[in-house]
Amino acid sequence: MRTVVPLVRDRGSTTRINVSFDPGLLEAIDAAARERGQTRSAFLASAARREIVD
Repeated sequence: MRTVVPLVRDRGSTTRINVSFDPGLLEAIDAAARERGQTRSAFLASAARREIVD
């Protein structure tokens, strides 16, 4: 059995981007980030990494 695991390189720096979300989704993201003691950016990066690997 073989498994393919995507490689996501951590380059040790960040890049500012501009994204748009529905206000209700943004509120949910902010609430979830607060519950986890994360910033919005850290929460979104973590969620993106999980989605890419799954």
